[in-house]
Amino acid sequence: MGFEELAIVLTAIAVGSYFKGAVGIGLPTIAVPTLAAFIGAEHAIVVLTIPVAASNIWICWRYRKMTSDVPHLNISLICAAVGTASGAFVLAALTDIALLWLIIIWLGLYLVVLAFKPDFQLKGKAAKRGAPILAFVGGACQGATGIAGPMIATWIHSYRLHSKTYVFAASLMFLAISGTHVFAVGGLGLYTEERIYQGLLAVIPTVLFTQFGMWTTPYISAKWFNRLIIAVIIVMWIKLILQAVAT
Repeated sequence: MGFEELAIVLTAIAVGSYFKGAVGIGLPTIAVPTLAAFIGAEHAIVVLTIPVAASNIWICWRYRKMTSDVPHLNISLICAAVGTASGAFVLAALTDIALLWLIIIWLGLYLVVLAFKPDFQLKGKAAKRGAPILAFVGGACQGATGIAGPMIATWIHSYRLHSKTYVFAASLMFLAISGTHVFAVGGLGLYTEERIYQGLLAVIPTVLFTQFGMWTTPYISAKWFNRLIIAVIIVMWIKLILQAVAT
């Protein structure tokens, strides 16, 4: 990889990490396609499992005092873990393309709801009953396809939490779900010495720019924070549509 290619990759990781720290989502969405263009999809995904896990751990540690501010947290974490572990079995009957379109439809419906009711909020009994189901589905999507971001981002967004609490809640759920990905990749023998080295090297800009994003979160107004979340959701939605059409 030449200097220009390396600069592009590091910039993608830096930008993705900034969004991760500032709004809780965005690192894999931005970094994986960029890195995959130079080293291949599988290599990129395996390498980025390390910095992605590091960013979630860093955020969860820094915002750990906000645990009590996240609604229905314990049951959600349990259901997400169960969903991740059983995703391959629960969704085995569906093809990858079918799963992609289900996620696309979910995102589309959520964006339609926001278009007609911008102040939509999941709360009360609906939130209590929906939390374990949505957590399980998010975990199942991760276990079956490796894609959990759209489900988690829209679900946590529907709570309309304070900006820092949203970042913490999303990162905690991503850590619970994607943490198993690291062990799965290791169990499959996909970590080579080169990939581990590259992943650990990527942790440096990831943590630095994640922290930079966390510093800027308090300066983003609630209105613009909400707009940024919706913008990232739309980007993920378009990305999935393009992926599904190209399949």
